[in-house]
Amino acid sequence: MAFELHTSTPSLLREGQWIQFVGGWPEAKDNKWFRVDRAQQLRFDVPRIVLSGASIDLDFSVPAGGGVGNTNLSLIPQKVETVYEMLLGLKGLPLIYPMYNNSYYLKLEATSVVPDTGDANLRYLGNYDEDDSPLEAPRLREHVVKDQQPPVLRLYNDGFVDEPVVLRFIINKLYVTLAPAMSEEMRQRGRIVRYHTMMSW
Repeated sequence: MAFELHTSTPSLLREGQWIQFVGGWPEAKDNKWFRVDRAQQLRFDVPRIVLSGASIDLDFSVPAGGGVGNTNLSLIPQKVETVYEMLLGLKGLPLIYPMYNNSYYLKLEATSVVPDTGDANLRYLGNYDEDDSPLEAPRLREHVVKDQQPPVLRLYNDGFVDEPVVLRFIINKLYVTLAPAMSEEMRQRGRIVRYHTMMSW
């Protein structure tokens, strides 16, 4: 799913809960229900310094050879049975712009009304900051699965001096199995996760 902003820290999925993926996910997940069989939570802090007037792109993909690079965070699962549900909290002045497939996600419908860090009128459109999702009380949530288009976070510093920023990911690493026939009660208690293309109308 595309990053979604909640009014408070959202709860994480737990064992025994249900999740459905709709709207264009990789074939192994799309339009299917899954049961969460195991859940493991871990924290991953990503500190960076963003130069004045500059930006950094942090890609969720895995760099060649594995590990974590300066711009590749390895936040895409490598097994089809795994789902990462992530909460993101921020500390620092740089602004965060979510991107998918090299395009800004949060934009308006009029032609050319999309975020643009080089335009004084558009640089404050479609971004999040530490007030939206504080480090200690994250309110941004994202789900990722194997073989999907990796999200990218663009960090932009509009200040006059170089600024540090810390991105804190609370990663709920889920092991899921294909669900049996779903009852109406199970569907009502489950979570529906829409692919980012469904949210870009």
